[in-house]
Amino acid sequence: MTYLLAERRFLKTTAAVSVLLLAVGILRSLSGCGGGSTSSPTPNTNSFPQPQVRIASHGKLNTSLHAEIASNSVLNATTGDTDVIEGPTFEGTIPGPTLILNPGDTLEVSVVNNLPANPPVTRAGAFPHAPYTINLHTHGLEVSPLGNSDNVFRTMEPGTTNQVTVNIPASHHSGTFWYHPHDHGAVGFDIMGGMAGMLIIKGGPGTLDTMPEVKAARQIVMDFQVLHSTTAGQVVYVNPTAAQMGSTNPQLADGLWSAYINSNTYFTTNGVTAPLLHMRPGEVQRWRMLNAASGETLLVALQGHALNVIANDGITVPNTVVVPAGTPYTMAAGQRVDVLVQAGSPGTYFLQALDPAVTLASVTPQGVEPQLRPAHTSGDFPAITYPVTLATISVSGAPEPMKLPSGPLPPPSGLPSISTMVNTTPNFVRNIDFDLCGAQANMSQPAQRLPTCGWYFSQYDAAYWGGLPFLSLNMFRDADDTGEVNPVCLSTPLSPACVNMPLVNFAKGGLFDPNTPLFNNMFAGNYENWTVVNRSFSDHAFHIHQNPFLVTAVNGISLPVPEWHDTIIVPAAFPQPPPPITAPSVTFGSTTFRTHFDPITVGQLVTHCHLVQHEDIGMMQRIDILPAP
Repeated sequence: MTYLLAERRFLKTTAAVSVLLLAVGILRSLSGCGGGSTSSPTPNTNSFPQPQVRIASHGKLNTSLHAEIASNSVLNATTGDTDVIEGPTFEGTIPGPTLILNPGDTLEVSVVNNLPANPPVTRAGAFPHAPYTINLHTHGLEVSPLGNSDNVFRTMEPGTTNQVTVNIPASHHSGTFWYHPHDHGAVGFDIMGGMAGMLIIKGGPGTLDTMPEVKAARQIVMDFQVLHSTTAGQVVYVNPTAAQMGSTNPQLADGLWSAYINSNTYFTTNGVTAPLLHMRPGEVQRWRMLNAASGETLLVALQGHALNVIANDGITVPNTVVVPAGTPYTMAAGQRVDVLVQAGSPGTYFLQALDPAVTLASVTPQGVEPQLRPAHTSGDFPAITYPVTLATISVSGAPEPMKLPSGPLPPPSGLPSISTMVNTTPNFVRNIDFDLCGAQANMSQPAQRLPTCGWYFSQYDAAYWGGLPFLSLNMFRDADDTGEVNPVCLSTPLSPACVNMPLVNFAKGGLFDPNTPLFNNMFAGNYENWTVVNRSFSDHAFHIHQNPFLVTAVNGISLPVPEWHDTIIVPAAFPQPPPPITAPSVTFGSTTFRTHFDPITVGQLVTHCHLVQHEDIGMMQRIDILPAP
């Protein structure tokens, strides 16, 4: 379709938040069918904001997304003032429009990059760079990564218009997905500014959407975003001349260090701070929740009401998983969850993000291995005061008795059954590490310093970074590439002879190389078993493009029911109390899963930590899905 310039400029207006809202009733009627193509922004009588909606018609959604710097008004929950954030957006709004398609549809997007020219870069491409170069990633869709489809190796420079064509398989499962830029080196900047939007696949064979109890529920989109801006209202970005990314040491700090420590942080839901949602007693609503933060883990809990999980990361669960009232559902950056909520007694309740530093929470709604959820996002942002209110729920009015589904839910289409996944002998078994190598900080934490660190520091030196070398490396490694390690340094890795000693060459690097895949034997149609180990004392969020995976164990403990995901937290390592006389030991966190490579995904894609600032400094690897032999 063609969007009039006047209409697009109207959507950029930020003088009042209300002009960006869409009545929930309109969203409900539009999302239930493939009728119209674009909803008009209208005042929301429910007072709960919904992004603009663009819906496929006659098998195609032909639309455009304009990337541009825009100013948006956001309530500062700390001061009570209305602040203005100026940063990168799609269509001038936070978030961008919601795109709704059906299995078998084609998504045609003209991505218009109206962002400013990139600043001069004095660092090498490995460092965060080119903040205004973008592309478009459809997070969670099982589609081709080649050509002008969901290809994160494309670059869309300022001043260009770029066509994206994503063919969605007719067998694709329905679910909640999202889109955002994915140009390596600039992802954190884009997402901190709110440059993302929801993408929903509806319908298809055996879909959850046809269940009477689900179909009757009003659908609410909740796009959670954590925005960071300087006190001047500009989105924080790492200076390309920086010595370190977000260092707290002023002598090593980057050019925006003062901007980090004096920045503002905003938790928004559909671009609004703590919006009000009305429900009637007994009413059931379907909430499609997305954590579109750049790195913050959200421990989402609802006062007085259970969260009835019907889908993780857009994939239907076998049976509803009930997360009790007040118990958090852990949402890593990039994750989605579909829940049914049935309103109880009249009153006011809060949907909150709890403090991950003091709240025991499992990475799965089944409650396996609850721990504290430390997640360090690169950048020294001010501490957040928890709990943070994501939405205020007002239950009032005449009762509206509704039902929750009982019994099994329909299995997702287009994916192997859980039985097939767990009972098929894997073609390959792989082990991957999230590793942190530190030249200084880890001297007091020997377990965090690998005996291989000296070799990696010799590879990623000042020449690699285009300036001073980093003092720590967040890496994503093939753990089965063990190399030849000096036996002396195995026993005394912190001895002066070993600290900076280049060890024998490894076959593979630990940081992202766009020209080299991590493996050369991944074939379409194969089943594989992966264990991702976390050797750092911070959670990391594992994500792989195009191919979801079935989580079978966390920290070596089997899940009662395996769970489909496309993003999952790999728990942090944690120290064990020392027995008498000996030194303390460390237990590494791990997540184990099975995956099946869909033939449609043949091509080059990536796997990475979805704390996207970590991705921007290299915690990512290219992987190639090869045609079946």
